[in-house]
Amino acid sequence: MVYESRKPEPYVKTTCKECLTPIEFLPSTSHKNEKVEVKCWACDKVVTYEMDASGTALKGATTSKSKTTRKRGTDESPVSTEYYDLLGIPVSATQDDIKKAYRKKAIRFHPDKNPNDPTAEDKFKKISEAYQILSDPQLRKRYNEFGEENGVKPDGGFADPEEFFKQSFGGDRFVDIIGEISIGRDMRDALETQETEGSGGSGEEDTMTAEEKAEKEAQKAKSEQERAEVRTKRVDTLAEKLINKLSLYTELPDASEASVQAFKSIVQLEAEELKSENYGVELLHAIGYTYLAKANQYLGKNVAFGLGGMFHSVKEKGYIFSETVGTLRTALDLQSCFSELQKAEEKGLPEEERQKLEEEAAAKGLQAIWRGSKLEVESVLRDVCDKVLADSTASRETRKQRAIGLRMIGTLYQKVKADSTPDIQLDKENVEPNHQ
Repeated sequence: MVYESRKPEPYVKTTCKECLTPIEFLPSTSHKNEKVEVKCWACDKVVTYEMDASGTALKGATTSKSKTTRKRGTDESPVSTEYYDLLGIPVSATQDDIKKAYRKKAIRFHPDKNPNDPTAEDKFKKISEAYQILSDPQLRKRYNEFGEENGVKPDGGFADPEEFFKQSFGGDRFVDIIGEISIGRDMRDALETQETEGSGGSGEEDTMTAEEKAEKEAQKAKSEQERAEVRTKRVDTLAEKLINKLSLYTELPDASEASVQAFKSIVQLEAEELKSENYGVELLHAIGYTYLAKANQYLGKNVAFGLGGMFHSVKEKGYIFSETVGTLRTALDLQSCFSELQKAEEKGLPEEERQKLEEEAAAKGLQAIWRGSKLEVESVLRDVCDKVLADSTASRETRKQRAIGLRMIGTLYQKVKADSTPDIQLDKENVEPNHQ
């Protein structure tokens, strides 16, 4: 068999700014220092690129020739603009612009949202790499000067994209208080359940043999047991750390106002540091609410024949039910929003309308991720507080003092205020409920 060949042409390789799919096109040398429109073979969107002085390469693109002949880039004119293009931002973008663009792209191209796209994981990874470089001023400067192909990367290499995405909502500094959270787990489970029911999942189960059903149930039970074991370990670890923190109050040498104020000052300093993390204020409010609710519930047991504790217990159950329903609704609302966006892209809506839908999807995605995470955090912390306040190894007086200290921490956490308005506003009722 004889294969046909073609004449070598100087095709320009790049990435579609819309769907992040690798593309290449053959430009005309007449387009020197001009903008050209290119239609993506994958998504059919028309995107604009700017050619260089030779008309055979993109401005800011690193080529094999430019590695040896191009001068060092600058912040205003980087050697490569690939990372900027991946996030859909100009080279002059601020850190806030970069953060907003990353969250928007990460949610849109997350593998969970694109199960039928085999390239989704690679796109998600590339977006994460772009953000890790551009969000670090020093790495961004090096990238602007030398480009991606010259070994610009964070110390220790790039972080796992999924783990890095999680770090964008809380960070490591909260781990000693809330443990390792699974961002969006409740949202993802709700979406998967809805999709299964909608695609006739029950009908598929009817065709399974008894052995297959038994194996499926056994695997499900095993997974649930593993999750339960992980959760138990997490609660035990966090309870021990919380007891150590509360010992700063319960083991005070005296109960003077000065000693109590010293404890409050320590908590206040910690809160001021934590609030600077992504979603730090929102997390502190959620933690504070749980601490305060559990402390009031414990202390109320010894007031008016225990009616105080009963009141706070009923209030807690109502709050949990409301938050659970709200989280599921938010997840399903996000699913609907993504469906609308997909239909709009198929219809080829104008750029302005499509952009508006993307912004809406990004905002709803962040809200769903937050609500799912908040639900999980509060659930775990309720168990942590119960373990701390029901500790049989501690005296009754010590447990009472722990509850008082817990109430102080919760009150201080809830009073924390952001230094500036967050870049994407969440529903106030989901972030700052009135718990007083």
